[in-house]
Amino acid sequence: MFFLWQCVTGSIRCRSRSRPYTDGMELSQKRFRKGGALAVGVSGDATEYVNGFRRRYDQHASRIMPHITLAFAPELDLDHWSQRRAKLAETLVAIDPFVVHVAETGVFIQEKLVLWLKPVVAQDNLERLRGIVLAAFPDVTFERRYDFVPHISIGFFETAQALSTAKNVVDSELCPFSFRVAFLSFLLADTDDIWLCVDTVDLGEQGAEGS
Repeated sequence: MFFLWQCVTGSIRCRSRSRPYTDGMELSQKRFRKGGALAVGVSGDATEYVNGFRRRYDQHASRIMPHITLAFAPELDLDHWSQRRAKLAETLVAIDPFVVHVAETGVFIQEKLVLWLKPVVAQDNLERLRGIVLAAFPDVTFERRYDFVPHISIGFFETAQALSTAKNVVDSELCPFSFRVAFLSFLLADTDDIWLCVDTVDLGEQGAEGS
């Protein structure tokens, strides 16, 4: 089943959530640029809480839902996904839905200046989930295959001083929070650079029932 989700002004809007794309016609009429990502989205009340920081420090926050990227590949597209989805769903039965805890910030300063929230998960479930994703697409070259730092990006900056100032503010305001991860999302960007969740796969036994 394909569902089309779009992040609009900081909220996740599900288009025709109750109606599966049985023939793929609506998706085929959508123009996507090359490149896809597998991610887990921030869920529940945590979505708006995280978006509050993102709207303050990321001018493009409305282009994508708050999320943790598991893997991105410039060549990944709907064809790859369609071919591998069923097998991936079978494998994801091994990982039950889990809870992500957030209580700290982090920064990237090498290629871009990025402020992010640090997700903490029991039993290395994010790493396990990423490993399953990478194994499901053996013919796809993913970026940073051997360099995985789970994070929820909330801001991008032009100078180190601006990044440091924002980090101090967020550190002083951040209240620890948690959210539940129950499914994996497949994201593609359209020609307007809006990232859409074109499909989801449930974790655990619920995924086996729906696949």
